[in-house]
Amino acid sequence: MATLAGTQLDKYDMLEEVGHGGMAVVYRGRDRVLDREVAIKVLHPHLSDRVESRERLHREALAVAKLRHENILEIFDYSGPGVAESYIVTEFIHGPTLRQWLDDGYVPRPAIAALVVHRLALALAQAHKAGIVHRDIKPENVMIRREDGCVKLMDFGIAQILDSQKLTMTGQLIGSPAYMAPELINGRPLDARTDLFSLGILLYQLATGELPFFGRNPHEVLNRIADGNYPAPSTVCPLCDGELEAIIDKALASNPDDRYQSTDALAKRLEEYLQEITVEPVAGELREYFRGPSDYLAQLDARVSTALMGHAERAAREGLHARAIRLLDRVLELDRDNKQARAMLSRLRVRARRMRHVLVGGAGLG
Repeated sequence: MATLAGTQLDKYDMLEEVGHGGMAVVYRGRDRVLDREVAIKVLHPHLSDRVESRERLHREALAVAKLRHENILEIFDYSGPGVAESYIVTEFIHGPTLRQWLDDGYVPRPAIAALVVHRLALALAQAHKAGIVHRDIKPENVMIRREDGCVKLMDFGIAQILDSQKLTMTGQLIGSPAYMAPELINGRPLDARTDLFSLGILLYQLATGELPFFGRNPHEVLNRIADGNYPAPSTVCPLCDGELEAIIDKALASNPDDRYQSTDALAKRLEEYLQEITVEPVAGELREYFRGPSDYLAQLDARVSTALMGHAERAAREGLHARAIRLLDRVLELDRDNKQARAMLSRLRVRARRMRHVLVGGAGLG
C-alpha cells in the first residue's frame, strides 16, 4: 500500500507513518487550521469498501466521542462513513505503548501493576457509565505519555455500545485471545464485567511479568481461560503478595457474578491496597516511575519494605504470627539484607516451633 506520508488529507498534513495494524495505518499529522499535532488513523484502502470495516471505524468514533477522561485517548475529528479515505483524528501521544514498555526490560512490581490498572479501571468506569464495553483491553491498546507518565486507553474499534440494537454479538470471535473473558469465548451476554476480567489479566501480567493464560496456540489459551486454569500469581513472582493475589483472583473469576461488579469497585480496592503499602494512587507516582524506573523502584522497594515491616510488627504484637511471618517474607524478597526482618522472622519461627511442640505434647497427654 502506498504511504500517505508527505501528502495532505483534507485539512491535515500527513507528516510520517508511526504505526499500522490489520485495520488501519496511523500517521503523525498536523491540523493546518488549528495548528496542532494530531494522530490520524486511516482505514486500509482494501477495507474501505467493506461495510463491516467502515462500521468498526464509525463505532470507534461514536464510542470515544462520548467520553472525556484523562486516561482515554481524546478524539478530535472523524471523516464520516461515506468517504474514500475513512479516518479518525485523535490527540498525538509522544511515548510507547504498554506492550513496548513490557518488552523493553520491564521489572514486575505489584505496586506498579496496581497503579497502572487503577488508572485504567477509572477510565473504563467512565466508558461503562456511558454504556460502552471496550472488549479489547491489552497492552497494545494502552499508550504511555512520556512527559508525565499518563496512561491512555485507546482503540475502541470493537467496542460494544450496549444501548445500540445494531451492535449485538455475532458468532465472530473478535479480540486478542490471551486477554479475553470466558463470556467472549462462550458467546454469553457481555457487560462491564467483561472488561474487568481483561483488566485482571493485565494486573496479573504487570504484577508477575507473565500472562495467566498461555498455550502453544490460541486454542489452548482459550481452553485455559474457559476452564479458569492459571498459576497462582505468588508462585510466578514471590513479590506478589496475598492481598494483591486475592484482588487478581476475584477479577479473574470465571463467573461474572463472582467478580467485582464494577471497575469502580476494582479501582477502590486497588486504592486500599496501594495505601496499605504507602503508595498513593495518584498520577504523580506513575510520572516518577516512567521518568526513571530504576531510581523509582529503588525508593519504592525501600518505602514498601518499611511499610511491610510496620505491618509485621503490629501483627506480631496482636498474636497474628502467621501473618507476621508472611509479611516478613515479603520484606526479605525486597531487601535480602534486612537484619531487623531476619531477626524478627527467626524469633517468630522459634516461637512457632515451640507452640507446635506444646500442642503435640498436650495431644499426647490427652
